[in-house]
This record gives sequence, C-alpha cells and structure tokens, in this order.
Amino acid sequence: MNHPRRIFSALLCLLVLGTGCQKEIEGSNNQNLLQSNVGLSNDMAYMRHLVERTGGHKLKLDLSDDTQYRFLRARVAASGKTPANYPQFFATLEKIRSRQKTQQTQLSDNQPSRDHIIGDFTVQPGGTTFEATAFATIEGGADYNFVDVVVWNENQTQQLSDYGWGEVYGDGRKLKARATGPIPFYGDDIFVVDSVNLISRGGVEDIYMITERVRTPPGGGMWHPTDNNRDGIVTICLNRGDGDCDYPLVGYFQVQIPLKGYFTFPFEVLRINNNSKTYVKLVDERGGPREMRFGPFANWLKINPNDKRQVLWDVPQANGVFNGILFQPYEDVDFFLSVDVELARPGRATTASSKISSVRSVTTPGMPNAPKVQLVYGCLAKGTQVKLANGKTANIETITKGSQVVADSSGVALTVQDVSVGTERIPMVRIKDDAGRDLLLTSSHPVITPDRGVVWAEELAVGSKVLTQSGVSTLVNVKREMYRDNVYNLKLDTSTLAKKTYAKGTTLYANGFLVGDLSLQRAYEFKNSEDRSADVRRRLPAQWHTDYQNSMKLAAR
Repeated sequence: MNHPRRIFSALLCLLVLGTGCQKEIEGSNNQNLLQSNVGLSNDMAYMRHLVERTGGHKLKLDLSDDTQYRFLRARVAASGKTPANYPQFFATLEKIRSRQKTQQTQLSDNQPSRDHIIGDFTVQPGGTTFEATAFATIEGGADYNFVDVVVWNENQTQQLSDYGWGEVYGDGRKLKARATGPIPFYGDDIFVVDSVNLISRGGVEDIYMITERVRTPPGGGMWHPTDNNRDGIVTICLNRGDGDCDYPLVGYFQVQIPLKGYFTFPFEVLRINNNSKTYVKLVDERGGPREMRFGPFANWLKINPNDKRQVLWDVPQANGVFNGILFQPYEDVDFFLSVDVELARPGRATTASSKISSVRSVTTPGMPNAPKVQLVYGCLAKGTQVKLANGKTANIETITKGSQVVADSSGVALTVQDVSVGTERIPMVRIKDDAGRDLLLTSSHPVITPDRGVVWAEELAVGSKVLTQSGVSTLVNVKREMYRDNVYNLKLDTSTLAKKTYAKGTTLYANGFLVGDLSLQRAYEFKNSEDRSADVRRRLPAQWHTDYQNSMKLAAR
C-alpha cells in the first residue's frame, strides 16, 4: 500500500460547541492488519471457518468468544479508534460482550429492518488500482452506524487493499465504506471482500460480518425492467396508464414487472445457488431497507445449454410480482438483482456473485446500470371540472390530447400532452373551502398553497390556506373516503412558456383549486425525504457526544 491514510466527510461541517452537523465520515488506513497484529492470522482463519459454517453468508459476531472479540478490536483499531477518543464505541462493545456472556436478550421488538451488503469491485481509470465498497443501511436511521471493508486474496492470507471504513452519527440510514489497492492480479483471479457492521439504535446493538468472493466477469445484460420512455427512470403505473408509464398496470394494484437478462461468468457454471445472495428486490433509496422482493428468483434462473458460462432469466410480467411494503407514490426506489453460482474453476470449484443495480457502486463491473424505479398512483376523481382556455369548464374524463386548459392566474393556456387514467383502491382526500368549492383527489396529488408552496393533498388540514381561481381560500373540511370509479390526470406541454414557475411540470384549475399536473407530481417526489434536523447533537443520545465531537475533529484535519 503506497497511498497515505485519508479521511474525508461527505458533508463539510463547522463544529461549534454544542452544535454540529454530519452526514457521513469515510476514511481509510494503509495499515496491513496481518503485519501490525501478531496472531491475527490465526484469528482470521478462525473467523473464516465461522463464516463458512454459515454457508458464506452473514455472521452475527459473538463477543463473548475471546477470539472474535480480539479480532474485532484489532480490526477497528485501524480506523483510529481508541477507548480514550471513542469511549461510547468501546463501551458498546463491552455492553455487547457482557450481554452475550450472560446470554441476555435485547428488547428488540419492532426493530427496523437493516441491510449489509458488499458493493462493487472496480478497476479504476488508468488500470493500476482497484476499489471495493460495502454498504450498511437501517430503516429510519440510527444513533450510530459503522461499517468497514477489506480486500484479501482468495485464501485470505494476504491483504490486497487498505482498510476502509465509514461512520455516521444521528442518521445512519445509508452508509458506505471503500477500500483501494494496487492491481496485483491476472484475469482469472478471485478475491474475497469482507466487511463488519455495527449499528446502535435506542440502546439496541449488534455486530455482523459478511464476506463475498468477487471478480470481474466478461459481461452480461438486462432487457427488463427498462426505461422505455428514456426519461431516466422506470415508471410503474398502478391502476392506471399514460404515455409516461414504462409499465402500465391498469386494473392492478401490485408491483408487477418483467425481468429478463443474463450474466456471463469466467468459467462454466456448475450450480445456481438458491441462497441470500440470489435475489431481486426494490429498496427505499434513502436506506432501510424498506423493500419489496420478487421470488424465489433462483427458480427462474437457468444455465445456458449452449454456453455453460451463462446464467439466463426471463420472467414474464404476469409472473413478476413483488411482495412487501408498497412504496409511496413518486418515491424513487433502487433496483437490485444478484445471482450467486458455483463455478468450475480449474483446480477446484469456487463461488462467485454478479449484480445489476441502480446504485452504481453495487453493479458488478461489465454489467449495465439499472435505472431507478418509481411507482405512480396519484390523480383526480372522475367528474372533476377543469378550466379550459375558452373560459368554460369540462369534466376531466372528457379532455383529450390537444385540448387547451388554463394553467394559472395569469390565464396562460397550455396544451394537454397526455392523459393518465386508472382507478384507486386506497382512500382519497376530499377538501372543501370557505367558498363552497369541493374536490376529491388522491393523497399524493400536489396542491398549491400561498404559504407552504406545493404540498400533497394528504398534508392538508382544516384551516390550511390554498390557492384557487379567485385567490386564497381556507379549508373548512378535509376527510378521507373510498372511491370506486376512474381517476385522471393531465400532462401539460410547457415548452411554449417564456417563464416557468416550476422547473418541471405546471398547474391547472380543478373545481376551482390550483393543483399540479402529472409532471409536477414527479418534480416533487423528494419533498418529504428532506432531513430537516440540522443539529445532530440534539437528537443524538448524550453518551455518544464525545465520540461524535472527536469524529468531527478527525474529519476536519
């Protein structure tokens, strides 16, 4: 390792007594773990044996085992942590160790989902170095999240990378560590990437270790899901269809998409492994993992009889059903697909995995990146009166492409570019104002307010101020109700506007209320994911404050 120790923050912060801000701290150390820790080679062999007993999957560390405890202490020391500068980190290790020695259980009911995965292994520009990554996520965040990553030769007797690590306080929803090293290998080499993850949330802590064999395969491809509209995202429209839908699902309120593609591995595939490394899933972009899964994916995989290095999959849309927690409308979701196989490598069989993802750092080199996915289900009820350019109104279901509607108080008329139609199976929102206006719309439909800007219908309440065709009015009734007929929305062409109020999309009048068109819904897909808490110390348990301050000082050097 010839590069120096590095530390950098994903968000530059100014640390003032009693305040602070932080998203992520990442760092690395060129320390060779085996050379700097006498006896670690034996501990590594012991840990490798434990991981192999799990089938090569995730291992929950037992710190009551002296070897595992010693291994972990030696490993995290490379991140610069000592009991003096990170007292709560080491107090947490001792707490876990004590609990496991006495076989106590944690109060872990209703704990959020978490995930810990090995990311990519890529050759850097110039072809002389590589980079490997690991990710750790927890739904809703944590008090503290730590993850590291190291690359070894196949037998794990030689460290090939530096020691990479990452940590975050008072958030921790999505964290990455990365390790780099010089390229010492030839085309058929296989490496082992391992990673340790500690998460503390509400006094509940655990530590996990994962390992994965990686290499760069010759190639692969994916035809579905795909961005048919070439707008940068795969749009799945539930219970409706319009020209912006890549996969319209009229009459369905479940995620159903086709899956088709292939991986080419360096050697013949002996077996497709039906394990935790073979999957297809959709995951909350903000980390979590709040997710939906298809499966079992392994049942749809087959070895190509004409080229036994290839694994193929072809799942029709009718069978591509994803189960889990349905995401919010217009919420960006990451796509992950992974296949784990046993290869006929000369000398002895070995396992390897390949991935395609919308997260670039997870996609295996040589594979195409998948687009992000977005679910769409937000519209206006049948019978809604839309103000036309001629001053009249018309039921939204009678409006067609090419119609002219009034966009805002300036009276500008815009052309209808597309029409969305579908049904709704979840309660809609009915709003009434002090002028007697009444509108029924889906919970995620954007409504324009004078004081809060664009909000979703579900965010409105009695007393809320809204914009209408006669000015500002006050809502006197807001309620939820089921609706059994069609719902609609319009996409307006803004290309003729000299000055745009919104970067994407525009507005129209629906029963006199100023609301968003189809494009404006997508423009505001992120508005509820903003982190409004700027003071990490305020939301961080007091026992973590010293660790946090020292972490920030380290990042500022």
